[in-house]
Amino acid sequence: MYRLSTDVGGTFTDGVLLDEQTGRVRVTKVSSTPRNPAIGTIEVIEKFGVPLRDASFLSHGTTVVINALIQGKGARTALITTKGFRDILEIGRSNRTEMYDALYSKPRPIVPRYLRLEVGERINARGEVTEPLSMGDLESVLEVLVREKVESAAVCLLNSYVNPQHEIEIGEFLRTKLPQVTISLSHLITRKYYEYERTSTTAQNAYVMPVVRHYLDSLERELREREFQQVLQIMQSNGGVMTASVARDIPIAMVESGPAGGAIGAAQLAKMIGYENVISYDMGGTTAKTSIITGGLPETTDQYLVEERPILLPVVDMREIGAGGGSIAWIDEGGAMHVGPQSAGAVPGPACYMRGGEDPTVTDADLQLGILDPDYFLGGEMEIAPKLGHDVIKKVADHFDLSVDEAALGIVKIVNTNMSGLLQSMTVKRGYDPREFAMVAFGGAGPIHAAAIAKELRIPTVIIPPHSGVFSAWGMLMADLRHDLGQTYIVELDKADVAVINSMSGDLETRVRGIFAKENVGDSEIAISYELDLRYVGQEHTLAVDISAPIAETDKPTIAEAFDDLHLQIYGHNAPVEPKEIVSLKVIGIGKVTKPVLERIRVGDETPPAEAQLKKRNIYVGNGKYILFSIYYRDKLLAGNVISGPAVIEEITATTVVEAGQTCRVDEYGNLIISLDKEAK
Repeated sequence: MYRLSTDVGGTFTDGVLLDEQTGRVRVTKVSSTPRNPAIGTIEVIEKFGVPLRDASFLSHGTTVVINALIQGKGARTALITTKGFRDILEIGRSNRTEMYDALYSKPRPIVPRYLRLEVGERINARGEVTEPLSMGDLESVLEVLVREKVESAAVCLLNSYVNPQHEIEIGEFLRTKLPQVTISLSHLITRKYYEYERTSTTAQNAYVMPVVRHYLDSLERELREREFQQVLQIMQSNGGVMTASVARDIPIAMVESGPAGGAIGAAQLAKMIGYENVISYDMGGTTAKTSIITGGLPETTDQYLVEERPILLPVVDMREIGAGGGSIAWIDEGGAMHVGPQSAGAVPGPACYMRGGEDPTVTDADLQLGILDPDYFLGGEMEIAPKLGHDVIKKVADHFDLSVDEAALGIVKIVNTNMSGLLQSMTVKRGYDPREFAMVAFGGAGPIHAAAIAKELRIPTVIIPPHSGVFSAWGMLMADLRHDLGQTYIVELDKADVAVINSMSGDLETRVRGIFAKENVGDSEIAISYELDLRYVGQEHTLAVDISAPIAETDKPTIAEAFDDLHLQIYGHNAPVEPKEIVSLKVIGIGKVTKPVLERIRVGDETPPAEAQLKKRNIYVGNGKYILFSIYYRDKLLAGNVISGPAVIEEITATTVVEAGQTCRVDEYGNLIISLDKEAK
């Protein structure tokens, strides 16, 4: 039996195959197929050449949701809401993210106004029905949905988070009358009270639901034809997995599906080898992403923005920029050079891929500098052309009257600076000292640039995991099933009725266990945790505090003290004498998945074996200077080997650079542990 995971990225689709008995890992990747990502997924599975009927577990991460939202290629969607609230998506919030940009405009609503439909009904904030649902209005809505050939409908009514009665009635009506239309009911997605964010989340869920269902149907059909007999697991944005059947109803939970796998993998790997606090750094073909892991767990947030539209669901807290191997170097009107966020993607890809790319990219630059070996790209499986990369970089070189090598180095320095800023935004700007963290670097391009970025930020240790180019897919094998549910309950902590809190948490736990039951997860395999979202009275934003359940009146001082401590840690100040307010409570369910055992590699001494050492290669380092870098095959290295920089370590899915003054040690699992020299620290 074996476990399998696949991760669809913007440039490549990655696959990891793990033998459950030996712990041995095989990896591969193919070019992504943007028109139908399922094709690339099947191609990467078939490259392993093993029967799917022997697979005990298949986890899948995909960019289908995020691509549909960014590219505006979702379904024809309508929004049904309470009379008087059709413009909530247009009004949004009064805050402006680009307050000094005179040309700034709010994001275009994902549902056009003529498809934002109203029904007469009203439920107050206590959940009491003050105006029954108007069936006449609902019949009028039905006429519009039919006339406009709507494919998906979002239903989000005022105060339905506390009483979903009218949403349930609308859902039953529409499913009877329009069985071909997908329906998203807000109370089944989030029970938080933020009206704009709740409506935005529901609308986006409806917008991508037909796309995701079609995609999953296609993928599952292909898997069944190949005798796959287990349940397809889908990576969620919160760092857990869910079955494909659950994903069909809440596809918006997949918005950061692939990157979350990398963060989970980094957390699990770091914990295994003794690092509690790490920075996860993932640079692929299109973007660079980072997250913070403290105490062995990735930090999460309850709100995420895509194209400035909020999604009110738990997400691994990540930041990303358009800085990947395919990021394009370009010159603005003022004559300054930039790198990204535009990307050559999978089609046409960097110029050196020989697929018609005409713009210089980071990969072209790394190849020109001598970091990448044109004869060993993807282990020699993919042919690339250094001449084509040279020619497109020459356009930049001629503009600045530089050598081609100097222009290539400029591209790399700019993208490194961009990524240093990205990591600082997650560390320094949040009060974390990067010198107190290790960095886990992965992705097809991450290990090339990690050492330089670590040197810039004085991060003392960089960990490059085995098969780092497909590490997000490996992380999916480490992810547990997870479901998060929340409920708004606004009351001062001192005045809160603990019986009400316990009743709400009990109801949420029952719902969580019901979802797990649909996934055939037994009660003994489920771990439940509880949180309260608290704030000082008069504040807007909240902080999550862990609690036990059920709680007692005597627990309130302890909860208040925990909030004060957390507020001091996050913001640098607190106000212990000020009253605290509960905003919502959350129940988090974890369905434990058996973790694969890492395979240990053969042990050697400090000197790498002769078969791991290749001929040295000149790499350009600036100002007309080239330095001979030692070149190593990673697959031939042994535990205990030590490599002094400057060096390049090559593997099938990635290339690792060890800079001068840095030392790389190979641990028992084959991780490359790069340490900065004392002066660099």
